[in-house]
Amino acid sequence: MNTARRLEASTALVAYLGLTSILFVAGAVAFSGTTSGTVVMIVVGVAQSVAAALVHFGPHPTPTRTLGIATGVAVGGLWAVFLTSDGAVAYLLLTQAAMLLAMQLTGYWSERGGWVWVVVLLAGCVVAAALSPSTMPAVAYLLTALGIVAAAEFFGNHSRRMRHSANRDPLTGLLNRQGLEARVEKLLPTYAARGLPVSMAVLDLDNFKTVNDRYGHIAGDVLLERVAASWRARLRKGDVLGRLGGDEFVLFMPGTTEHDAAVLLDELRRAHSAEWSVGLVCMPTVRRWSEIYRAADAELYRAKRARGADRLARPVPRAVVEDAGASADSR
Repeated sequence: MNTARRLEASTALVAYLGLTSILFVAGAVAFSGTTSGTVVMIVVGVAQSVAAALVHFGPHPTPTRTLGIATGVAVGGLWAVFLTSDGAVAYLLLTQAAMLLAMQLTGYWSERGGWVWVVVLLAGCVVAAALSPSTMPAVAYLLTALGIVAAAEFFGNHSRRMRHSANRDPLTGLLNRQGLEARVEKLLPTYAARGLPVSMAVLDLDNFKTVNDRYGHIAGDVLLERVAASWRARLRKGDVLGRLGGDEFVLFMPGTTEHDAAVLLDELRRAHSAEWSVGLVCMPTVRRWSEIYRAADAELYRAKRARGADRLARPVPRAVVEDAGASADSR
């Protein structure tokens, strides 16, 4: 689980633990007809309050191990309260709490990890409810299971779609700055720990403004789409390509030497006739996105100065401009 996901998960878990702990303690006497049930609801409420405080006031982002322990407290607490509940109102309250927890699990944990937790939650709650002194009909247990699964599936899919949209450039489908930075930050420590080199190239289309001025911004969008698609088709497994904005792209190549990165960049030049400038760096033990990106960006501007203003100012190849213009006219 990456840093951003852990921050989201910890916030959602604290909200769940805080809300349900208040409901359990406040409703202990009102919704439980047995002394044991009342005691269990109060104990679970207090335990969840402690877990919420540990996550909220602990180090941020919350370590995955701590999130797992707090999630275990939430799941185990629901099991215990289901096992001792004996009223229809309490059962309904617990079912809603289980659905909320299932949504949190699939929404912020990884897809596989979230569903493992949901299965554990579902099995424990249904078994505990069946063993409880409650006189609920068997169909209620089936409805509880369906409700938990439906809530988890719906919210999990919604969260993944929203996360995908937030990390993608809508024009090219490549990673945007946020998605690219998160992906690179996740990969860098692994390669640094193994002593493997990583390469990064910052690519900038030459005279992109010419296309926009001659045929309009739609033509410029078409050119960006075509270039991105042609580059993506030449990438190797593990390469990460993103668009930072405008006509600037970043290609991250983990485990790649400078020579091999240069070979790949030659492949990209042959993939599309548009011309572009590039800044390339290879670093062996870098751990931060900002460090390697700044170095590659500086190399880009050095490369532009070395090529000279006359070369960069020459017209965009006619075939590139006309192709983009024709495509824009057809839209």
